[in-house]
Amino acid sequence: MIIPLEGQDAVSATRIVAMVRSGDKTFLYFRDGTTATTGFRPETLRKRYNAFCKEARDNARALCGRMGGNME
Repeated sequence: MIIPLEGQDAVSATRIVAMVRSGDKTFLYFRDGTTATTGFRPETLRKRYNAFCKEARDNARALCGRMGGNME
């Protein structure tokens, strides 16, 4: 459950307790009380998360197929 951010940064979605959009920034609030800031809107973060999950599933299926396994 990873959300890719700018550059090579990423955060675990399970750590996030809130996303607050203010101006042109989104503040991510984590369970441990720390925060992070991104230029992505919450809707864009959701799309990036979904795209990351789809790519991971597709890659896992391809790997299982090459190794003779079954993902279903």
